[in-house]
Amino acid sequence: MVDGRRWAMKTLIGSMDGKGPAEALYAVAELHKDLARTETEAVLRARQAGLSWEAIAVCLGVSKQAVHKKYGKR
Repeated sequence: MVDGRRWAMKTLIGSMDGKGPAEALYAVAELHKDLARTETEAVLRARQAGLSWEAIAVCLGVSKQAVHKKYGKR
């Protein structure tokens, strides 16, 4: 799964060749929004599956407090 996402990222970056800097930034902003939605969904699924906030935090590379603050009320 990670390799597929890296490929998608490289494809997106490659598709920016020849585009202006503003267009490239818009594309990055859209990708960021998509990744944020994907992260939210993954966290919700992980909680439904019984993962602790600590386990989720480790996977995301953040503190338990940070992940709980961001997603704890959903």
